Amino acid sequence: MSIETSEKKRRKQYSTLREYFVTTVVCTIYALFVTTYVVHPMTVPTPSMVPTILVGDRLLIDKFTIRNAFDSAAPLTPRHPVRRGDIVVFKFPNQPEVLYVKRAIGLAGETLEIRDKDVYIDGQRLREPYKRHSDPYTYERREGAHEFSGEAVRDNFGPVKIPPDSYFVMGDNRDDSADSRYFGFLPRSHVVGKPLIVFWSYADAPDAYLRSGFPDVIKLYAERVIHFFTRTRWERIGHQVK
Repeated sequence: MSIETSEKKRRKQYSTLREYFVTTVVCTIYALFVTTYVVHPMTVPTPSMVPTILVGDRLLIDKFTIRNAFDSAAPLTPRHPVRRGDIVVFKFPNQPEVLYVKRAIGLAGETLEIRDKDVYIDGQRLREPYKRHSDPYTYERREGAHEFSGEAVRDNFGPVKIPPDSYFVMGDNRDDSADSRYFGFLPRSHVVGKPLIVFWSYADAPDAYLRSGFPDVIKLYAERVIHFFTRTRWERIGHQVK
């Protein structure tokens, strides 16, 4: 092989490696941009939004349209201000690195009250076809009880006036949801986006989200591989969340 041929081969190999490197970098930057500003995957580990969202649903979160509505929206770009009844994903106020998903029930400036499990907005009973109550027991109102604390606020709460730039959010599974009845109002700045579709749904064990030790996590992922076909809820793939 001549020196010239060897040099051409070396340059071709270098060019190929450079193309792979540039492609990898560009794809990584693009993926980071998309997951940061456009869409983001999320797993739902708890039953607080049952029956609308099930434990083990994997969601695609629209991070653009709601944030675009908060900020100065660019012309001709989609925007979606948070409305009553919207399902939103947000940073948990007491632990911002954790994402929660709930439904916006009360909006800024409104007076919200819960009477015997029914929600009232500015004195008017709210019709909520999406909610469910798994516990028939109703906690009685306790005079002097501190808002946002204790079991008593589950079924009787308020009245409270929602401050500016805030929301009152609740889970559809009302008797099994840690929401604004317990952690308080949701600041608008904590809202991340809204769920679009279920891209995968897997029937995890009820305690799956509590497994944190390395052996338990390995076992959990092994179970998902072994039972992938039998525990995947195929009918929910592509399901629109609303």
